Amino acid sequence: MSELRFEEVSVRYGVGRGAMTAVDRVSLVVPDGGVTGVVGESGSGKSTLARAAVGLVPLHAGRILLDGSPIPRRGPRPLQMVFQDPYSSLDPRMPVGASIAEMMPSGMTRRARDAEAARLLELVHLDPAQAGSRPSRFSGGQRQRIAIARALAGQPRVLIADEITSALDVLIQGAILNLLRELQTELGFSMLFISHNLAVVRYVASHMAVMRDGKVVEQGPTGALLDDPQDAYTQELLAAIPRPIEYVP
Repeated sequence: MSELRFEEVSVRYGVGRGAMTAVDRVSLVVPDGGVTGVVGESGSGKSTLARAAVGLVPLHAGRILLDGSPIPRRGPRPLQMVFQDPYSSLDPRMPVGASIAEMMPSGMTRRARDAEAARLLELVHLDPAQAGSRPSRFSGGQRQRIAIARALAGQPRVLIADEITSALDVLIQGAILNLLRELQTELGFSMLFISHNLAVVRYVASHMAVMRDGKVVEQGPTGALLDDPQDAYTQELLAAIPRPIEYVP
């Protein structure tokens, strides 16, 4: 099982009277093998929630559980995160194959690491022969594919995708979203998908939560929630979509 559960999670920045609550008592579930999307405007707390899950920011209150237990912070990481900016998420001095291999479990031989890096590059539809190239040789969309391969190298039970298409143009966004859906179906990992774009979340996630000012204002199965949104903010987000968007391979 790989169920990720947030229970009354709060995150604060600063101390005393100047403290700011970025996430306020959020509860939601990423089901085993499922995709939960979190949508909201910039500053809504959705990315802070993702960073809290992987231990990049401390919790002020609540807990985050993986299959009912606290997430281990040592040893192999069961959660891996793909970040928004494909230009800063990869070490510019390191060949992409080595960057992918860096995330693999310890104990693998150099030959096994090279073979696995090649397999992962092929899995994200890149030429394995490019494993020796540095990130500067790749486009933004290709770098995001490499970042996905790097996250998968850690053999995660849950993948967290934080605004991973927002820095890409629309056509490249569609290709990356199709790749994510393909990988999630093939590999069966659970996924927390963060985006400000409601249409993107609708395309990827079977369950979604809407965040505003650090709180979840509404959540439920994606189709049901969007067919009959109850919160005024969700209605505003839905009305802002000019027309249905479909991504095709």
